Amino acid sequence: MAFIEYQLTSQVLCMGERIKAGIFRPCARTIRYSQITGALRKKLGLPDLHAVGYLVKDDDYNIVDHFIYSPRDRASDISKVPLQVEYLTNVDGRVYVVENESAKALPEEFTITMGALLSKGFGLCNMKKLRLLEDRHEEMRIVGESRDFELKVRIPEKYKDIFNIKKIFKEVYGFLFEPDEEQPYTGHYVRSLFEGSVVIGPKILLKERPRHG
Repeated sequence: MAFIEYQLTSQVLCMGERIKAGIFRPCARTIRYSQITGALRKKLGLPDLHAVGYLVKDDDYNIVDHFIYSPRDRASDISKVPLQVEYLTNVDGRVYVVENESAKALPEEFTITMGALLSKGFGLCNMKKLRLLEDRHEEMRIVGESRDFELKVRIPEKYKDIFNIKKIFKEVYGFLFEPDEEQPYTGHYVRSLFEGSVVIGPKILLKERPRHG
């Protein structure tokens, strides 16, 4: 298998976590499958794309900041309780698109919108192709047999084979939104493997587990 690697950059990006209540909305620290795949499909009209990503580890990038706003109730046109929202500035990430016929049609460079607060000017992202990663590359090597690697991305469990996840030793489950094909603004949540899941898979999607003691 192969991945097409892109660099994702953005001035301000809000990848809000799913929460049921409260006045604080945290920002995800990884580029989850549902957000990047949905953004790519919407922008390019290619329904067979599958992508996932993560943020680079660098003190100069992906800086956390906060924004306070009061959403309005559409029915009553009255502002609700103010929310404090985390977002990221000077964003730098890596996106891996599973290579297939649709993925081969991706441009070398293009823009997408992704995440929350788009009406506030957040979420404009630039995508720049870096390289094609194939089995022969060291980064694509399958690792984790000794249970010393964990996911650093979020992937729906049903798509684990598409990303060459060979075996799962320890699951960290969560749920990602999946839109309906005929009605993209409606959908349902699907069980997904979150970061921290101990697996065997491509090195590029994993990180070494913290060693204690």
